[in-house]
Order: sequence, then structure tokens, then C-alpha cells
Amino acid sequence: MNEEPVGALQPGSDEKSAPTNLAGMGNIAEISAPQVPDLLSILPLRSFVVFPGTILPLTVGRAASIKLLDETLPQTKVIGLLTQRDETKEDPQPQDLYPVGVAAIVLKLLRQSDNHVVIVVQGLRRFALRKIVSAHPYLRAEVDLLTSKLPPSTKEWEATFRNLRDSAAKLLELTPDVPEQARAAVLSIEDPEQLTDFLAPNLNVETAQKQAILEELDVEKRLATVQKGISAQLEIAQIQQKLQQDVQSQFSEAQRRAYLREQMKAIQRELGEETGATDQIERLRKRLEEAKPPEEVLAQADRELRRLDVIPPASPEYSVIVSYVETIAELPWSKLSEDNLDLDQAQQILDRDHYDLEKVKRRLIEYLAVRKLNPQGHGPILCFLGPPGVGKTAPCSRCSIRARIMHFPIATSMCRSICRRCSSSRRRIIWMLSRNRCATGWK
Repeated sequence: MNEEPVGALQPGSDEKSAPTNLAGMGNIAEISAPQVPDLLSILPLRSFVVFPGTILPLTVGRAASIKLLDETLPQTKVIGLLTQRDETKEDPQPQDLYPVGVAAIVLKLLRQSDNHVVIVVQGLRRFALRKIVSAHPYLRAEVDLLTSKLPPSTKEWEATFRNLRDSAAKLLELTPDVPEQARAAVLSIEDPEQLTDFLAPNLNVETAQKQAILEELDVEKRLATVQKGISAQLEIAQIQQKLQQDVQSQFSEAQRRAYLREQMKAIQRELGEETGATDQIERLRKRLEEAKPPEEVLAQADRELRRLDVIPPASPEYSVIVSYVETIAELPWSKLSEDNLDLDQAQQILDRDHYDLEKVKRRLIEYLAVRKLNPQGHGPILCFLGPPGVGKTAPCSRCSIRARIMHFPIATSMCRSICRRCSSSRRRIIWMLSRNRCATGWK
């Protein structure tokens, strides 16, 4: 037999948890309660505890349990429901069952096959086992009906009851896929005992803890236990809701940006301005990522790339920004070179390839000498000024062939663009070597 709630057998459900269909369980309509006999046929349950007042379906699969239904229901619709201590036992004995259970009335029986029956039951009253009458082919026992103990009606007790009811209603409101009827059913309950029995099956606790709630006859203690479980689930539900809202807000912002970007592309197509600018921007962004510049440099370059999204390609500023970003991507931010500070070799190369320029060559040798004596020192920046074509780049280029000095010739127009972004004079730099970036690479 596999007596479990049908809801627990659905995909994605936890066999140890209550059915998710709270509306079905919350149908606590007034049904003429039949008299509970002293002798009951006992149907064992796996991993679930039925409480008085709840309505739920159970699937029955064991031959002994089907025989129990076939022989008992023609005589009486009331049976006893007891939870197994060990859900893995296929043939539970009396000692394998909890001593306190619930008498339930079978409202409907659906025979799906010879070895598979579904019954719909409603819990009626708590009972305790008094005497085992027979154990085969199924368990029959004499029972004693149990009565709950209510505390005196006071303002504190009324406030405690309302607090539990409001907390449960709020939890149902935050729980997805719970029908509105379940919340309305909770708010309509005016009896504390009925409320605890309605909420207890849906607590996210172990079967043993639910059984303890069932066995507790003091309604005040029972309500406090249920309140503790509801409060814990409510706190988790509120945290989940906050996380979902945060994710949705981030996702909505990304969707909004993607939508506006597509609208902008559509407008450009209508204006006949559609080009391969998007591909070019993506290539530049990829080159920047591969160059691995510092974060502040990458942030500035990213701002310039975002400007390209709104600037027409025909604009003069477009080509300036592209050249600026390309230059940043070409700089060896994460590449290092080995120093070769052989002064004699550098002097031979300069004398061989360049006539005169004694001051320039002497200044280069001095720079290399300082770097050789103090590799970690902060030397000056070498700045060569002069009209185009007078030989500013050539001496350092020749020397860097052997001395491995980094050099970056920059066109005058690009120099103006970079200086403008650095808040410097346009006439300041035509070509320069940085103190930390000449021999050891850019850092």
C-alpha cells in the first residue's frame, strides 16, 4: 500500500510535505459529522499527518489496505488514519504506528485499477489507540476519542489567535500558485482549534513535528507551535519576494535598454543612416577587453563607445572617438619587455644611423644610464618638440631596436584629441616617453 496524499505524488512535490492545494484542504464546510465508532479499521499513512477538519485525497496501493476499504466501507464510512514511524516499511505492525491518529470519513472512492484506489477523506476527531483487536489481514483497534483543552477567553488569547490568522493570510498571499479561496478560508475561521488544525498540515516541518502537534491537546501550546512555524515560513517568503523583485528590476532595466537600442536602430534605418557601426563598436570593445587597461581607463573608453551609439558615423567627432579608442586598445597595458641597457651598444646605434643631433643622443644615453643605475626610480618624461619631419621619432626608434625601449608615435590630430580629454594644452605633446613605460613596459 502506498497511502499518501495525491498532491505529494505530483512531479516536483516533496513526499514529506503537505499538498499544495490549500483550497481543497481548506474546504471546511459544515458536514453532518457521523458518530465515530469505538472500533475502527486502521489505515496506515506514509510521511503525512491528517488533522481534523481537513479534506484531502489519498492514494491506496497495498492489497491489505484495499481489502480494508472493500470490507469496511459497506458497513461504515469512518476509518482510522495513523501515520507510520518508518515510511519505508511495507507491512507496518501496531508498534510501527504512532499511537494518536484521526478518525476520518471517506467522502469518495475512485477505483483506477485493481491495485490502485484513490479515496477522498475528511478528518473528524483525534483518537488514541486503546486495544488492538486484530492485525491481519489489516489492523483493527478499539480507540478513545480525545478532547482538546481551550484556554480561558481573554484579550491576550484573542490577540494571539488573530496574530496567527493574519500571519497565515500574509503567507498565503506571498506563496505562488495558492488560490485566493485559501486565504479567504483562513480569514473566515473564528475557532482557534480549527485554525491550528487547518494550518498544521501545511507547515514545512518534519512528520514527527506534525505528529507532535496532533498529539498536543492544549490548544494554547498547539497554537504557539503553529505560530512559530508560520513565522519562519513567512520570513523566508518575504526574503524570496525581495530577491525576486531585485532580479526583476535588474532584468527589466536590461530589457528596457535592449528595447531602446532596437528602436534607435530602426530610426537609423528609416533615416538611411544604417551602417556597420555596431560591428565596429563591438570589435573595439573586444579589443579593449583583450588589452586589459586599468579600470578607470576602461570606464572612460566605455563612455566614449556609448557615445558612438548616438553619434552618426558621418560626424567628424565619430572618427575622432574611434581613433582615440583604437589608440587605447593598441597600448601594451599588460605587456612587459626585458630591459637592455647596454650604453655602448646604444651609442653605436645612434652614431651609425644619425648624423649630428649630439644633444638628443646625449640625452637618450643619460636617460638609459639613469635607468640602469636606478631601475625603480622615477625618471623625467622625455619630450621632443619640433616641426614634422625633423627627426623626433627616428633616434628613439633606432635605439629601441636593440635597447627595447617602448615608443609610440602619435599623429598630431590624435595628440590633440588625447590632450583635450586630459585637460591639457593641444600644443603640449607631439611624442613622449613615460618614466615608467620606456623600458619596463606599461604598468
